[in-house]
Amino acid sequence: IAVSQAACTAKEESAPFKNITNAEAREIIAIAARILPTTDTPGATEAGAVYFFDQAFGTIFARMVDPARLMFSEFQANIPKLYPGAQVFSDLEASEQDTYLQRVEKTPFFQGVRFMTLAGVFGMAKYGGNRNNIGWKLAGMPGPPQAWAHPFGDYDSEYARGEQVDA
Repeated sequence: IAVSQAACTAKEESAPFKNITNAEAREIIAIAARILPTTDTPGATEAGAVYFFDQAFGTIFARMVDPARLMFSEFQANIPKLYPGAQVFSDLEASEQDTYLQRVEKTPFFQGVRFMTLAGVFGMAKYGGNRNNIGWKLAGMPGPPQAWAHPFGDYDSEYARGEQVDA
């Protein structure tokens, strides 16, 4: 129930989904919340990782939508067999969700969801996630990487060493 409420809150705070369904979003939120849970710090739900999924499936991972949906269907298929009364992942209690994810953690589906969750939390907000720079704050970064890290290359070697550069 908490995950569903978090999904509704996240949905209210951002634009509607364009490339995933609300049902898919609810499940992505539930899975991502177990990968990077909310504790005394914000997690994947607060960072809006689900919006990274939505944007990525309309852009850089557009060709992966159908394979991802097939793997997602396979992921969900065993839930009713293993957990009577549950139909989908978000129906499970948190401990059951953790147990189920441990069963599938070596699958391409889980590895993909894990990657996208982390990218959605720690990536640049313009790609759909990392709401309010939550991921960067969790990592102890003061802001976007370009705001504090100098570019790397021979063209800026004097600057990197702290030498005066004549313009």
